[in-house]
Amino acid sequence: MTGAVGFWESWFVWRDAMIVAVIGAAALSYLGVWVVLKRVVYVPLALSQVSAAGVVTAYLVATLAGLHPHCDTGCDIPVDPGWVALLFALGAAVPFARSRRDSSDATVAAYLLSGALVLILGGFVRQDLHDVQRVLFGNAVLVDTIQIAYVGAAAILTFAVHRLFYARFLYVSFDPDAAGAAGIGHFATEVLLFATFALMISVVTRAIGALPAFGLMVLPALAGLRLGRSMRAAFAIAVAAGVLSAALGYYASFALGLPTGAAMVALSGIVYLGALAKRSR
Repeated sequence: MTGAVGFWESWFVWRDAMIVAVIGAAALSYLGVWVVLKRVVYVPLALSQVSAAGVVTAYLVATLAGLHPHCDTGCDIPVDPGWVALLFALGAAVPFARSRRDSSDATVAAYLLSGALVLILGGFVRQDLHDVQRVLFGNAVLVDTIQIAYVGAAAILTFAVHRLFYARFLYVSFDPDAAGAAGIGHFATEVLLFATFALMISVVTRAIGALPAFGLMVLPALAGLRLGRSMRAAFAIAVAAGVLSAALGYYASFALGLPTGAAMVALSGIVYLGALAKRSR
């Protein structure tokens, strides 16, 4: 493919996928700063697995109802599995927020239990494996145009929520006792913050896959916090690193024949290693 057709000559093929990857990377990298600062790095991974459990559950319900959806020719299923996955992820945001001080135990348990649920329920799903895997893991090479709307809407909503509640998120995250004394609802604020994690990780995983979604949420944020002298600088550097990693990673995968999602994560890892070389401030 790389020898016969140039990258820009085939823009109509990769355009949608790159747009989705860049939008998703921008939102995930921003949220990743919160994830790293709050020391809940494994929460996105657990949310992704919980979303997968939601997808398999949706297909199982369709199977039990006598429906046999074939998404390549039009899904004969009453509810899009992607919406069920989002509901599962949003539901998981509540216990994750409640167990903030023991988040590592809660997230590991959720990840393992959800993984077991996917394997167990998946054996009862009478569905083309390709359809299920496409919904579970996405495809960073080619995406449906509608995914631009889904990921874009989720990103706009996420940034709007953080614009309105930034001070509350910051206050509750780093001085919860003082926030409570000031009348700020600690638990409700944490749930809202974790809900934005769940929203973005769910829609981006559906669009481009679990590996790039998790990698773009963590590695650019680590680089931003390493290089930034302030919170604003950390957010800006993280978003820039995420967007560049997504865009250049896609190009590298086309030019060098690399797996697309892995190329994005590898480039964000290189950025992080470069940040590690900088002297600690």
